[in-house]
Amino acid sequence: MTDPTSFAVPTLKVMRLPKPDLDTPTAGTLNSNTCLLGTALCLPNSFGVIHVGETFTAYLGALNTHQTLNVRQLTVTAQLQTPSQRWQLASRLDPGNATGGVEVAPNAGVDCIVSHHLEEAGQHILRVEVSYLNQGTIQSLRKFYRFQVSQPLQLLSNVVRLSDQCCFVTITLEHDRDRPSMTISSLELEPATGMTATPVKKRQPTTIIKGVTSTATTTTTTTTTGVQLYDSSGRLELGDTRNYLFQVTATVTEHGSTKGIAAGDELGRAVVTWRKACGEMGRMASTSILCPALTNILVPDPRNTDQRAEPVLSSDFVVHTKGGSCLSVDVASMAASRAANPVAYRNNNNNPHALDIMLPITVEPIQPPETVQLGTPFAVTFLLVNHSDHYRTLQLQFPTDHMKGLIVCGPSFVNLQEELPGGGGSTRIEMRFVAITAGLLKLQGCHVVDLATGQSIPQPPLFHTFVPASQPDE
Repeated sequence: MTDPTSFAVPTLKVMRLPKPDLDTPTAGTLNSNTCLLGTALCLPNSFGVIHVGETFTAYLGALNTHQTLNVRQLTVTAQLQTPSQRWQLASRLDPGNATGGVEVAPNAGVDCIVSHHLEEAGQHILRVEVSYLNQGTIQSLRKFYRFQVSQPLQLLSNVVRLSDQCCFVTITLEHDRDRPSMTISSLELEPATGMTATPVKKRQPTTIIKGVTSTATTTTTTTTTGVQLYDSSGRLELGDTRNYLFQVTATVTEHGSTKGIAAGDELGRAVVTWRKACGEMGRMASTSILCPALTNILVPDPRNTDQRAEPVLSSDFVVHTKGGSCLSVDVASMAASRAANPVAYRNNNNNPHALDIMLPITVEPIQPPETVQLGTPFAVTFLLVNHSDHYRTLQLQFPTDHMKGLIVCGPSFVNLQEELPGGGGSTRIEMRFVAITAGLLKLQGCHVVDLATGQSIPQPPLFHTFVPASQPDE
């Protein structure tokens, strides 16, 4: 008769369940033809190479190797510790664990499969714990399995601002490490709320048109070279780089207006999926891609050699772009943030070189001419926006001594008929100009004067226009 106090100690078995990789035989090695995987596939050593974006899968088995005794109140739990947190891995043994464990007969066992999607690089630890009844007390057996998770790809992004409503985003995939080759299934740009992302397609392959003389029909044959076929397969070898281009635009609201894309706005994130030799899929996402701030607006004053001198507006920066002014959107966004969090800005000592401080009033040309004729006057309409928090009585000036090539035609200043309200109040003013020299010219020298305080707010160059050297033929 079996002693009820007798017990058996379970044996724990843990094994990762990866799919095989393509094998690359090396010189001097002998391959056995009896291998079920064949000579083309191989299983990884230990836990193998694991990448961010893949799913880690492992087999857990608790065996009773005793010939006559049972294992009583057996529980099996697993946790995966990542660099930042610890995850409890669910399995089909959880119901038995919740009821205090199961009893395992001699030469039997329980097993399960656990999995977890890997989202962090660095050292991971699989913690497996087995508990069982031992002479009236619960005993436990713990095992730890450490493995490294690496980044299989480098995801780089570059953003070019086209206008206040549109950006071009380039996503670069770099496979520059000692990692197995992979096949890229797709790369998408998931747009942020209020944005739309459209991939910019490369040009189509060359087509050959073959005409049939006996009838009026025409057939089209598309020829694809071997290089084009290989490029379209998504294969990424060691050291390869692949670029993807997307156009991100601001979504038009139901009222037919858009907020615009300002510096610091989230554009979206890149998501890449790939497959390995036996179809094992991985998925990785980049960090949020942000709209960059405008550059080369503020530069050191060339007339002052003191490094502590206040910066000035750059003459190389031009306000107008074909789709709208990015500068006005950036200033409006900064002014709105300052109004929403006045205490935070006050605690940061109010950076005197912030755009909304240096440009409380912005001037934006509306559809300026791309080409004008030498000596022929032309009109330009300007949009003035008051980004400050109070009303202003303004005057728009174009002093002749600050202008080159393009000068004002008529009065060099215009007074606003009414006070301009703060918080984004705007108005339009039309002025006339004339080109006195040929070439690619820019309209510069604009100032906005607050008549109540006498403050003069210089503006950067407003737009470029081309002036041909000779008059067109009549």
